[in-house]
Amino acid sequence: MNHEILGAGQPVRIGIRDRVLTLRSYPMFDGLDDDALLLLAEHGSNGRYPDGEVITPEGEATRTLYLVAEGEIVVTRNGEWMGTRRAGDAYGALPMLAREPSTLAVAVGDTSTLEVPAAAFEGALTDNFSLLRTMLRQLGSSVLAMRGNLPRDPNSQLEIDEGSYYLEPLSLVQRVIQLRQGAFRQMNMGALIDLARNMIEIRYPAGTLLWRAGDPSTHALHVDVGRVRCTERDGRHASVGRGFTIGVLDVWSGFRVYEARAETPLIAFRFDYEGFLSLLEAHPEVGVDLLRGFAQDLLRGNRPSQPAPANRA
Repeated sequence: MNHEILGAGQPVRIGIRDRVLTLRSYPMFDGLDDDALLLLAEHGSNGRYPDGEVITPEGEATRTLYLVAEGEIVVTRNGEWMGTRRAGDAYGALPMLAREPSTLAVAVGDTSTLEVPAAAFEGALTDNFSLLRTMLRQLGSSVLAMRGNLPRDPNSQLEIDEGSYYLEPLSLVQRVIQLRQGAFRQMNMGALIDLARNMIEIRYPAGTLLWRAGDPSTHALHVDVGRVRCTERDGRHASVGRGFTIGVLDVWSGFRVYEARAETPLIAFRFDYEGFLSLLEAHPEVGVDLLRGFAQDLLRGNRPSQPAPANRA
């Protein structure tokens, strides 16, 4: 047991075991193994804030992940309401991962938190695969929901590049070059080579049904040539083309949320879910980069709105 200061109050004795039990109660950590919980608990501390106290000022670097135990945290940006974090919610994960300045966070009522420093949290992501996988599932599912269960905005006016059809299969070197010029350009060379080795080139004629909504989500497809139409259950649809990877976000939920069909002759590279997890375990920095992208997407999509309950990291 060790002493910790709760805000401006008196020292109290808070043990690691108590922190582990607290962490277990948060939905964002559902499924974490004991090692991951212990890793976070060892670096955690407890804070208490009276009503109206500023927890984080706006515009500063985000240095802490706050897990609300009691009370509420109201979050605003440029004077506009962005959300309310209540017991069981987290605050600070998105700007921390996205490397964006903090929003203004103010305590409502007497508010207590479990706080994990940014450096410790990001270190735990690379040290413990259970935590990385859990956060990818949480944020990936949130991004997919934000997009209305489609891989891109159906109202987007961006032109779709279909690429040029080729006859001979690509060599490993050519695959690596193709991937490095597209969505995987930030990936380190070792991880990129591992990904290229585990991809299987598949060709589909126009009109081929790639999967239906509700099918098991076992793999993703990286489109190299062609155009794919993705259709949600309610009829909304969006098309994607060369360089786009479909089926990544719904692998975390275990089932497909939209139908995918080849609109043109298609050349794609398939990588299976289990192989992708093995890649992330061997190269955790790739998973952290994915999390940063998810966090940036979620922050861009989080526009000021009317006050309502929020349950978002």
